[in-house]
Amino acid sequence: MSVTIEGIGLHSGQPVKALLSPAPAGSGLTFLHHGKRLAATIKNLKNTERGTSLLGIAVVEHFLSAAYGLGIYDLELTVEGDELPALDGSALPWVEAIEKLELVKRRADGFVLFSPILITDGDASLEALPYDGFKVDFMVNFAGIGEQRFVFDAEKMAYRSEIAPARTFGYLAEYEELKQRQLALGASFDNSLVLGPGGYINQPRFADELVRHKVLDLIGDLALLGRPLLAEIKAVRSGHKLNAELVRRVLNQ
Repeated sequence: MSVTIEGIGLHSGQPVKALLSPAPAGSGLTFLHHGKRLAATIKNLKNTERGTSLLGIAVVEHFLSAAYGLGIYDLELTVEGDELPALDGSALPWVEAIEKLELVKRRADGFVLFSPILITDGDASLEALPYDGFKVDFMVNFAGIGEQRFVFDAEKMAYRSEIAPARTFGYLAEYEELKQRQLALGASFDNSLVLGPGGYINQPRFADELVRHKVLDLIGDLALLGRPLLAEIKAVRSGHKLNAELVRRVLNQ
C-alpha cells in the first residue's frame, strides 16, 4: 500500500508529488529522487536556512517530524520535485498519510547520552541532558507576540494532537524581501501562520502555536539521527542550525 501526497513547495512555489510507502525494517527514512536513493541522515544535510534541506530536496522537516514523532523509523518517499509540499504548513497531513499505511511500529534502540551537550549561538541555546525518555522544554520570544514556552513530554502527551497541527509561520513584513531571495514563493494564508506588529494576522490553532511549531521542527531535525533520542532538551530561541549541530554532537558521543 502507498499514499500519494500533492501540493506546492513553500519556497519554490512549484507543484510537488510524493508517494509514501512502507520500507523494510532497518532501512530508515529514505527519499527516492531522480532515480537516486537519499537517506535522511546528517551527512546528506545541505543547508538550514528557512528549513532543513537535504541534497536535492528542500524543507523535509515536517515529514521527518511526523515520522519521528509517531515512532516510525522506516519509510520510503518518492519525490517528483525538489521540495516537499507545504500542505497546510504543519506536520498533521503527513501524520494522516503515515497512519493510512497502518504500519506496525518497530522497536528501535535509542541514543543514550553519556554527558550533557550544550550549544550556544548568540542569544540562542540548545541543551540535551541524559534522561530516560524524551522531553523538550522550548522557549521563544517573537516581536509582536512576546514570550512563549511549551514543555512536551512524549511519555505523557500525544505528538499528533499537541505538536503536529502547529504551522510554520512568518512576518508579513518579510514577505517581499524573502521573495526577492527566491524564498516563500509558495507561502500563503492557507499554509502559514502570518504575524504582524500587533500579533497574529490569521487565526492560530493554539495560542502558543509558534513555540509548538519550533518543537515540531526540532523533532524533525532529530529524525536525522535515524533512531530515537533519550534526552531532556532545553531550547531557547533555537533553530535548524543548532538542531543540526545537536545531531552531530549526539552522533559524536
